[in-house]
Amino acid sequence: MPFSNSWLGSCLLLAAAAARGQALPAAPADSARPSRPYTYTEQLPVFPPQEAADSARTSQQRVIRFLNKDLHFPAKALRDGVQGKVYFKFVVDAQGHTTSIQLARGLRADVDAEVLRDARRLEAIQWRPGTQNGRPVAVAFTVPITFSVQGGRPGAAQGDSLDLPRFSGFKLPTSTWNLAKAPPANRAVLYGTCLQRLGAGSGGIGQYVRVVNLSTGQVFRFNVKPALRGRRENSFCYALPAGRYALSQYEFNHSNLVLDFRAERLLKPSPRAQSAPGVAATRYVFTLLPGQLHYVGTWNFANENEPIFLNEKELLDPSLQADYPAALLPTARLAMPQ
Repeated sequence: MPFSNSWLGSCLLLAAAAARGQALPAAPADSARPSRPYTYTEQLPVFPPQEAADSARTSQQRVIRFLNKDLHFPAKALRDGVQGKVYFKFVVDAQGHTTSIQLARGLRADVDAEVLRDARRLEAIQWRPGTQNGRPVAVAFTVPITFSVQGGRPGAAQGDSLDLPRFSGFKLPTSTWNLAKAPPANRAVLYGTCLQRLGAGSGGIGQYVRVVNLSTGQVFRFNVKPALRGRRENSFCYALPAGRYALSQYEFNHSNLVLDFRAERLLKPSPRAQSAPGVAATRYVFTLLPGQLHYVGTWNFANENEPIFLNEKELLDPSLQADYPAALLPTARLAMPQ
């Protein structure tokens, strides 16, 4: 994970979600009494090296790297756009053991639980104890963890071959696919959920996504939010020709009061535009195999020009399995747009 050489800390980057968790260096607590852990020492505790490159890092950098390595942004919190700081505290005792790990100030239950889970990994670490006047002492620390959702907007001039007029037309999938049926041999089945724009207010208008088969050039338009459906998040399932696909655009009604239907190009943020050649540099792509069932994720279109794709298969499958007991959901391939 990338880290900073300064006292300002480092950040954890989660690429498919466009999110960041940041652990700042552990800082001594603000006050102390002789009967409590010291908050000022001649020598702070030293975090031990965990890998060869740690010999060139400070103790603070090692702590940051250790915490960031296994810190995750909870999927639902990411989807909800949760942002802010969680503070946890702990003590490194005179024997170099991490003790008294607890939440100092929380943000939200799932985020707080993730921070504490990650922090408790410190219990396995043997520190070199801090010293006061040459004697080992206990030292208290408070660590802030920052969670934020970053959104990059495509540049106004950005575009690619999918903007050409020949991709303006489209075909409709034969129909919504019934998960009770096995995937057809000559087609691929995809399923997932869509988190729509404008909450539950869309004027009762359906919402759609266009995808382009990069092998054949065919454009398909399918419904990700049925008309007159009030739920903010809806599942979808369709059968399409097998092949490699790129997401082209998202179509939605911009107002719940008047008819104002809009189409938004689904482009990657500019900083990611150099990550792959061709259309994959600017568009989110995925591959469908013939005769196979594919899970394509939660497509979160809640924010303008900031699509987020989340793997929430474990949340979706049980509800679908209840409606389609014979569905082969456990065998579904993961085909998240990348």
